[in-house]
Amino acid sequence: MYRNTRLLVFLATGYMLYVFMKIKFCGAAQNVAGSRHLLEVNGKKILLDCGMVQGGNPDEARMQNEHFLFDPTQVDYMILSHAHIDHAGMTPRLVKQGFNGQIFCTTATKELANVLLLDAARIQLQDSEYIQHKFKEAPEPLFTDKDVQQVMSLLVGYEYRQKFKVCEGVWATFYDAGHVLGSAITVFEIKERKEQRVLIYTGDLGRKYLPILNDPVQITQGDFLITESTYGGRLHGDIQDVSDELASLINKVIARKGKIIIPGFSFERTQEIVYVLHKLYEDKKVPEIPIFVDSPLSSKISQIFGKFVNYYDNETFRDFLSRKDNPFYFDRVKYIEAVEESKKLNTYEGSCIIISASGMCESGRIKHHLRNHMGDARNLIVVVGFMAAGTRGRQLVDGATKIRIFGQMYPRRAEVAILNAFSAHADKIELLEYIRNIKDLKKIFVVHGEADQSEALKDNIQLDIKFAGDIIVPELGQEVEI
Repeated sequence: MYRNTRLLVFLATGYMLYVFMKIKFCGAAQNVAGSRHLLEVNGKKILLDCGMVQGGNPDEARMQNEHFLFDPTQVDYMILSHAHIDHAGMTPRLVKQGFNGQIFCTTATKELANVLLLDAARIQLQDSEYIQHKFKEAPEPLFTDKDVQQVMSLLVGYEYRQKFKVCEGVWATFYDAGHVLGSAITVFEIKERKEQRVLIYTGDLGRKYLPILNDPVQITQGDFLITESTYGGRLHGDIQDVSDELASLINKVIARKGKIIIPGFSFERTQEIVYVLHKLYEDKKVPEIPIFVDSPLSSKISQIFGKFVNYYDNETFRDFLSRKDNPFYFDRVKYIEAVEESKKLNTYEGSCIIISASGMCESGRIKHHLRNHMGDARNLIVVVGFMAAGTRGRQLVDGATKIRIFGQMYPRRAEVAILNAFSAHADKIELLEYIRNIKDLKKIFVVHGEADQSEALKDNIQLDIKFAGDIIVPELGQEVEI
């Protein structure tokens, strides 16, 4: 009976019940979006991320975002690996449904989360009002700015390598994940009964040698690992090669008097693209056509980047900061905030580059730019990040010739180019190298990847690393005792 219920009873001066440490995978299990992993240890429940489900069947995504696979009132603490919406986006909903514990994150993530979550609340409200205006009915927003304000009151920020106590018997330390500004690998030191164990949660693991952020910190020892697998079976190109490829594409579009539309993730990817364009302009590799960053959020985040210079690698300092230049602001780039200015881009004469959110084309102003520009064969749509299954971005990647936007089908005649080297996620080789360098691992959980990518990483860990422990690709809702 006790084995079935996973309870171990010790008889001392009375009956004391101890629960084995366990993890319930409540999101991003054989899927990329909606990271939510519930760790139970020493009688406490610690939620690792609380992300928004994006893409796929819209009704199913809505259901998963409305209802959690756990009771929010029973969660004691939360760890937020970084501020991307697929990891942080449902935190206001969590609070709305009764969570009131501390949320631990890096100091940069704390500042970025406020901006990103308020923007998510605004977009939900605007989309709801737009759909209601056209179709007379629309779903209520999942959360409001008041819920975001409550989240901010619960956030507790720590610097990298600053060890802190989560609860009795559980200490945590954040290390730079090299994925986005403030992103963290979390290392838990757990004392349960008389055992000492180390659990590593990668969150989203970044890449080496990207131009802005520091490389991911290699963790060298641990008992258990929860790793992402977004590109678990795929390889990225070299960042220098992709910079030259982007220059070639831009020159071709200018020659045919077209426009370049880039669905940009407001946080990190947009800054990286602007940085690369700045370099291309400075090196005279492309004509200096106007760059419009049509995202109020991108403008705010680019300003926040200036506050955390210690998060940047030497290349950025050497190329720009040492000359007191801001890599995200220069003569040919204009950040657009007002709606009326955004609308004027629809009739802009001449070639230009429009970078607009959201990155997966599911919300925000990019939907309007696609509707107004993807029907022109002279134009180019550049995909610079992962597109989850079921999103408009994934339809572009898959070559769709018609795409539904605001309930109507629109033709896609514009060229589509996919530049995965801009990805901020580690690829197959980088993931395997990272895992190989962690000693003493007993069990690995592969999450945050579509099923084929998670299974590919599992197979590669077995075949390449010759890992002798358990490798688990959990299903949604699966609970595992560790």
